[in-house]
Formats: sequence, C-alpha cells, structure tokens
Amino acid sequence: MLTIETFIANWRKESQICINLFAKMPPGGLDYRPSAGQRNTVELLRYLSYGPYNGVVKILAGDWSKGRPTAEATAGMPASDFPERMAWQSEAVAREIRSVPVSTLLAENMTMPWGEVLKRGEALFIPMRWLVGYRMQLFLYLKSAGATQLNTSDCWRVPASEVTAPPKAA
Repeated sequence: MLTIETFIANWRKESQICINLFAKMPPGGLDYRPSAGQRNTVELLRYLSYGPYNGVVKILAGDWSKGRPTAEATAGMPASDFPERMAWQSEAVAREIRSVPVSTLLAENMTMPWGEVLKRGEALFIPMRWLVGYRMQLFLYLKSAGATQLNTSDCWRVPASEVTAPPKAA
C-alpha cells in the first residue's frame, strides 16, 4: 500500500540518485548537448532542480497556473548549486504534500493541461515521473559526455558505499 510517507521516501531516493549522478560529472560534461535544440546538461540540471517540485505545487493547489515558471525560478543557477537544490526540492515536496489532507488527495480532482482529469493524489505521480525520466536523461547525458565509470545500477539505485547526506538547503 502506498502512503504519503512512502511517496516522500521514494522522491528522496530519486533525488539522492540525481545528486550522486551529478557527483560523477565528467570534465566538460556540463556543456554536453546531444543535438541542436536539446537542453545542455546545465539546462537539464536547472529543470530537474525545480520542475518536478513545480508540478507538485500546481497539483496540490488544484490549479495549473500556480507556482513560478521553472525557467524563471532557475535562471542563472550555477551547476554547483544542483545538489543543494535537489535536497531543497526533496524537503519542499515532503512539506507540501504533508500539508494537504489525505481526503483532498483521494477525493478532489485535478484537470491536467492536456485535459485528463485525475484525483490529486494520482496526479502527483506525474511530477514523480518527470523526476524519474529526467534522472534517466541525466544518466544518459553523463554517459554520452564521457562518464565511462557509470553503469546501469548508478541510474537506479544509490549503493550504500556512495550514499551521501543531502546538503542543508538554504
């Protein structure tokens, strides 16, 4: 059975994987761009550090217009802030989700921008999927940029020997 705390724990694990992947950035990896028109690694880090949280805010408010645009919120963010921002996001998501009554998550609908109507609790899986999907993209960017030490398990789990305490969010 999935609970709010289980959701939060999984969000934290995904965030920790992102932080650990960032720590394996190869030289020159921040500038990597798979092709014209795609984000480079710094732009991807900026999105990953706020976009999923922004989705949670919108869903919990029941209003897709709430929150700050991700590009605005992360404009100019140096890549070195990524671990701290991921730790902040993880704590902010936990705080936001815990502030909403379970009855709201189970009973109230949220209309997504593409017209799909979901219960708010169910809709929360969409920004979780963003977090997971863009974590995978970060892994692939790093591999393509030359991080040859990475293997499949680096994308899906944090080995106990590599678990780092998340930095204190400002």
